[in-house]
Amino acid sequence: MKKIILMFFAFLLLVSCNNESDLDLYNSSELVSYETDSITQRYTVQQLLENATTDWRDEENFLYDINLLVQTLEENFPFIGVAERITGVENPIDTLQNRLFHNSQYTSNHEFANLIENAFRNIFFNLAHLDMNPPYQFRTMNASLVHNEPIPFEPKIIEEGKIALLPIPPQFFNRTSADPFSMREVQNFIAQIQGYEHVILDLRRIGGGNFDSSIAAFIAPNISEPLIFQEFTFITNGEIARNTYERQLEIAQSNRTSNTMIVRQLVDSPLVPAVDFVEQHNLTNMNQDDLQNLAYGFLLETTITNTDGVVRLPLQAENIWLLIGSNNFSAATIFSQIAKEAGFTLVGQQANNRNSWGRASFRLPRTNNLVVMDTFYITDNTGRNTEEFPIEPHYFNRPGMDALQTTLAIIAERSENE
Repeated sequence: MKKIILMFFAFLLLVSCNNESDLDLYNSSELVSYETDSITQRYTVQQLLENATTDWRDEENFLYDINLLVQTLEENFPFIGVAERITGVENPIDTLQNRLFHNSQYTSNHEFANLIENAFRNIFFNLAHLDMNPPYQFRTMNASLVHNEPIPFEPKIIEEGKIALLPIPPQFFNRTSADPFSMREVQNFIAQIQGYEHVILDLRRIGGGNFDSSIAAFIAPNISEPLIFQEFTFITNGEIARNTYERQLEIAQSNRTSNTMIVRQLVDSPLVPAVDFVEQHNLTNMNQDDLQNLAYGFLLETTITNTDGVVRLPLQAENIWLLIGSNNFSAATIFSQIAKEAGFTLVGQQANNRNSWGRASFRLPRTNNLVVMDTFYITDNTGRNTEEFPIEPHYFNRPGMDALQTTLAIIAERSENE
C-alpha cells in the first residue's frame, strides 16, 4: 500500500497547470470610441471632454476608463449575445455604458470598481470569468475555503461490499496540487473499497478552481487508454482576443515537448474563418447572431494519459457515479464533462457557467483597476455555447429526491432487474 501511495504522489507531481495565465494588455491609445445614449454617433474621449460641463471635466479619469472598458469588451468579449439571452437585458454593452455614465460622480477608484463589478453580475450573470480586480485567478465558491479551512473528508460505506460514497474534497481543486494528507486519505479509502460494485463521487460542493489534481486522482487511473476531449472554440477579431490565442498557442507548442500528463491546450493548426469552422464540424446548433461577431474557429484539446500503479475505482466506468449540481462552476463543470467523456454516469442538476477559457486581463489605466475575462467562446459538438448550455447529467434528480437519493434508487432498480 505504501508503494502505491508513493507512486500516486509521484504522478501528481508531474501534473501540469491548466495554463490559464493572466495576460496583461494595456491600451495606450488616446482615442477610444464612446457611444451617446442614442448610440447613433461616436465621439473620441477628447471630443467628449471638450463638450462636457465643468462637473463632467472633473470626472475625466472615470470617463476615459468607462470608454476603454466598453470598447474593449465590445471588441474582445464574445459572450454579449449569450448574456442577453440568459438575463433578458437588451443590448448589454449599451446598458453597461449607460449605467456607468449615469453614476459618474464616484468618490474613489474603489467605488468605481465596485459599481462595475455589480454591473457585471447583473448584466452578464457571472459569465466567462468576467471580473473586476479578482483577489485570485481561480475563484472558489465555497466559503470555508476562502478562509483556508479545509472541509473534512467524510467518505461513507452505504452498503457493505457494494456501494461507497466518496465526496471529492475541495482541496483537490486548489490552484496547486492537493495536499499530501488529503491525497493519502482518498487513496486509503479507495484501497478499502476494492471489489465494490458502485462508487459515488460527490462533486456538488465544489465551486471551481483547478481540475488537475481531481483528474489525476479520479479519472486518469480509471481509463484504459489516453483520453482526448475536444472543444470547439472561437474568438473575435479583437486585439486582446487574438493576442491571447497567440500566447496560448506558444504555451501549447512548449507543452508538446514536455512530459505533461494532463493538459488543456490549443490544437496547433491554422485558424479557420468562423463560418467555415462551423460547416467543417457540422455545428448545426450554433447561434447565428453570435457567429456574426466571431472571426475564427479552432480546436481545444484536453489530453489525459492513463496511469498504472495507482489504486483504481471500479473498472466499469458506468458504475462510477458523479453527483453534480448548480453550485458547480468553471473547473468543476469541465471536470464533469471530462468524467462524462470517460464513461462515468452523471446524476443531479445542470451545472453552472464560467466554462470558457482564454483568460486575459487588461488594466483601466486612469483608475488602475484590472478587468479579467475569458476570450474563447466554446461550444459542444453541436454548436451550443457552454456558458449558455452547461453540462447536463445523464439522470436528473427525481421528484422529491436529491442526487444521492436518485442514484441509490437507480442502483436498487438495476439490482432488481438483474
